[in-house]
Amino acid sequence: MKTRYIIGGAMMAASLLSPIFVQAQQINPITKAMLDGYSEVLKENPSDYFTLYQRGAQYYQLSMYDQALNDITKALTLTPAKDVDMIAQEYSLLADINIELKDYDKAFENVNKALESNPDNYAELYKLGNVCLYLNRPQDAYDAFKSMRRLKARSQEASFGMAKAAIAMGHNDEARQLMTEAQDADPSNYLTFCRIGDLKRDLGDDEAAASDYLSAFSLASDPSRPLDSLIQLANTNYPAFSTAMDYVLSRTDNKLPLYFLKGNISLNCGNYEQAREALGELLKSSEGQEGNVYAAMARACFALNNLDQAQTNIDLSLIKAPSSTNYTTKSQIELAKGNPAAALISARKACKADPQNNEALLAQALAAVANGDNQEALTALNEAVMNNPEDLYALMLRGWLNTDILKNNKAGVADYTRVASSTPENMPGIAWKALAQSLTGKKLDADATIQKNLDKNSSASDLYYAAIYYTQSGNLEKALEMIEKAKASGFGNIYLLESDNTANLNIAPLRKVMK
Repeated sequence: MKTRYIIGGAMMAASLLSPIFVQAQQINPITKAMLDGYSEVLKENPSDYFTLYQRGAQYYQLSMYDQALNDITKALTLTPAKDVDMIAQEYSLLADINIELKDYDKAFENVNKALESNPDNYAELYKLGNVCLYLNRPQDAYDAFKSMRRLKARSQEASFGMAKAAIAMGHNDEARQLMTEAQDADPSNYLTFCRIGDLKRDLGDDEAAASDYLSAFSLASDPSRPLDSLIQLANTNYPAFSTAMDYVLSRTDNKLPLYFLKGNISLNCGNYEQAREALGELLKSSEGQEGNVYAAMARACFALNNLDQAQTNIDLSLIKAPSSTNYTTKSQIELAKGNPAAALISARKACKADPQNNEALLAQALAAVANGDNQEALTALNEAVMNNPEDLYALMLRGWLNTDILKNNKAGVADYTRVASSTPENMPGIAWKALAQSLTGKKLDADATIQKNLDKNSSASDLYYAAIYYTQSGNLEKALEMIEKAKASGFGNIYLLESDNTANLNIAPLRKVMK
């Protein structure tokens, strides 16, 4: 394995510690003008199939798939049969739209129509192979990818596709041979190792996959893809990630970037003791003493309920990186240490640095309540909800503030009702929805909401948030069961287990019966 690493603390920390959001592309003025131009042409000539295609393609680029589908479907009805190439392009784009809409049967039908006029179209064969994989038709996928090899003997895409199909058919030895061929075709490309890592995960060899992602990291100028893969793997199989990481650490003298990587990924997936150890090794070197490293160490210590160490490290981070995020962390630590006035000062600094930082606004609200300024708390929560009306945690806190502190039951119930009618897909949102249902008198619905999530393969974090629901809805026996399962599954946030008293979103009532 190559061990050529470059440390880049601020950039790497942002990649590791910030969630990745995917959203439809915003329409800029130039694009809007183009769309308006297409629409004007179509007003004059509604049968202009080429303009319909162009507008549909533009809608597709903007992730406006329903509009794209309408335009391309209509264009196909208007395109002359003799314009074979145009029809093939339209069917190809229609298949792309079907894929984005997860209508894979239609995608299969349309990509085959695109291939009718040119059966040796390399890109369409690749698309067909992937659609067949979506449809769980591995033999058809294998055949499509194999056809690509007739057109390009050393096709890496064909090798990877055939390998994935071979795995789906249980032909694991062939898949490994195909992976070797793919690596030989482009051995210095970081994406090669990312894709091999993905295939090894399909084979169930997470430790080898982690090693390949680390190789990809060593080769990449932009590490976001291998980092994302490492984080996903660590979240589902931390021991495999840790074993691969420790092996690489034992094989290189340039350990700092690897300690940074291990520390932050361990922090990200809730392995706080391992995070503290790795970050501690990093901080022994002057090169590793960056603001974001101290901040990560502070968060690890905070989770381990070592508040004095957490405060020392967050103070050091603020000397080097006085960001909104770091002031927010300082506020949370100060509040946990019983210093609401200091917590409020830090939260105000965080909000001033970034008024759109909802975590900072929530820290301000909690510090303000502890400091006896309920109106400031309400203002902060109102701003948080305005920033993000879908922030269920902000709505739950505002519901609690109105109901329990300000005695404005009507306003509190309104917030709980909004949360109860939400449609979160993951924890902790599901726990907040269930608790809101319980608080608005829909206990049976609440139990069903939380149980539906627990019927899946619940993570340690899922079990902890389920424990909050059962604690706050009065079922301490069930809450204790959830907590014990969470700890057995590796839940290691000691502060949340032993000390957190945030609003009614904690397990404080359960601590009297916990061992």
